[in-house]
Amino acid sequence: MISALLVDDEPRANEMMRKLLAAHAEIEIVGVAENVAEARSFFATTTPDVVFLDIDMPGDSGLDLLVSVPDATQVVFVTASDKHAVRAFAAAALDYLVKPVDPERLANTVARVRRQAAGKRVADDPDTDEADVAEVLGLDAAVSLPLAGKTTLSVVNVSDICWIESLRNYTRVALKSPQGVLLYGRRLSHWDTILPTDVFARVGRSHIVQVATVDQIEWKSRNETVVTFEEGAAPLTLGRVAAKRLREILTGES
Repeated sequence: MISALLVDDEPRANEMMRKLLAAHAEIEIVGVAENVAEARSFFATTTPDVVFLDIDMPGDSGLDLLVSVPDATQVVFVTASDKHAVRAFAAAALDYLVKPVDPERLANTVARVRRQAAGKRVADDPDTDEADVAEVLGLDAAVSLPLAGKTTLSVVNVSDICWIESLRNYTRVALKSPQGVLLYGRRLSHWDTILPTDVFARVGRSHIVQVATVDQIEWKSRNETVVTFEEGAAPLTLGRVAAKRLREILTGES
């Protein structure tokens, strides 16, 4: 289950959101607050997976609450105006819904919350069963994983990943420009668990490639092939077996 807190100064608005979320069995509403102070008190003892948060409220606004939201809690703003959207997304909000909330639009938001929660389970628990998440994450998903040597989590958009290289207990991940190549404290097998197999291909023991981002394959020698990618991602050097496998996938021979 995905735990959720509702925060809105209008009781009717909280009730309406409760009714809309009732259509999504994976969401469990664990709390309701009618102002920022109540929400802060809730966060002092509970860390929900997501908070559905109004912005314009008497006293402190929903934006003022952000400093008190736990790092593990995703934020979805639910407000009557779109004028705060830029500030909301700058504050790393997962989504921004405008009242009255459209059920189909909410369904898309819940799907994003679900994918993010699945990615966090993998980050928190290396033994997470593949079946729990393999069908959840898609190309539009974001996953939180620890950077090597750091305690904080880094959010990666799945669509930005061009290739992943195994370094024993770590992986090098090449992202679309200007993000560069990052080192994560996760094995290649964890990426196998969470990435959509219709988009990403394992091309040997040490590499995963997002096939659609491949721009060019250049043969250098019998044991060295350089693969370049779209949108300024770092190139990848593959050995003979991995390069052969990638060519087979690109030409439809696999």
